[in-house]
Amino acid sequence: MNMYLIIFGLILIGGGIMTRRNLGRGWRSSESWKTVEEAEPSESYLELQKVRGFLAIVLGSIFIVIGLFMLLFL
Repeated sequence: MNMYLIIFGLILIGGGIMTRRNLGRGWRSSESWKTVEEAEPSESYLELQKVRGFLAIVLGSIFIVIGLFMLLFL
């Protein structure tokens, strides 16, 4: 169980880092086809992606700490 928490935490951190580095990638793959002309993602979308990436990194770190705590002390 505790190894799953650590692995899940690493996956979350990796996803959060990828989200923070490539802010517009998700928009291009899921939303850009809805526009007629060549449009860019809005500032609010980019800010939301920054927050999502940060929260994924923080949550992944919490899972890793909990998993290590369970591995070492329980």
